[in-house]
Amino acid sequence: AFGIYMLAVLVLAWFSAKLLKGKDFLSEYFLGSRNLGMWAFALTYAATGASGGSFMGFPAKIYTHGWIVGFWISGYIVGPIVAMGLLGKRINQVARKTGAITLPDVMRDRFESPLVGALSALSIAVFMACFLVAQFKAGALILQTLLDEVPVYETARHSVGLWLKHFPLSSHARPGYVLCLIAFAAAVILYTCYGGFRAVVWTDV
Repeated sequence: AFGIYMLAVLVLAWFSAKLLKGKDFLSEYFLGSRNLGMWAFALTYAATGASGGSFMGFPAKIYTHGWIVGFWISGYIVGPIVAMGLLGKRINQVARKTGAITLPDVMRDRFESPLVGALSALSIAVFMACFLVAQFKAGALILQTLLDEVPVYETARHSVGLWLKHFPLSSHARPGYVLCLIAFAAAVILYTCYGGFRAVVWTDV
């Protein structure tokens, strides 16, 4: 089932890459030519919010500390809705007027300051790096659980274990986790970089 899912994701990435031909690269690759529609955007926004925390972090917190933690988690539902309600339309208007592609472009053009744009790009890079470390770890752990006792996975895990012995610093690394981390990261990076924003949106939908 996981193999079929990954194949479908890669087909979507290939189809998205085909659409890049004959269109403005920056607008299509980063924004899907701004024509993906309200429902696709809404669903991808919701799917983006359903991170590793949704599947592993929050359930573990609730299990450990009780249902009261659910009130804390509800802030993650209200926050983005309020933020998009207050800022979404305005950001869209500024981006369309200035031809901005990314949020740092919007910030730079809105405040007419390259420094503001650079600071916003730096903040996104730092905070997204922290966020993505957690996502890749969660993805690897979930994949490891799904593939446990599958013969092909067990063979590959043994091979990775032998390979890790050649690296002194990785002596305590778990071969199964490392294998799943590499597979998960490779799949996500491949379809994101190859297919662009449209591939990400269709996969989320």
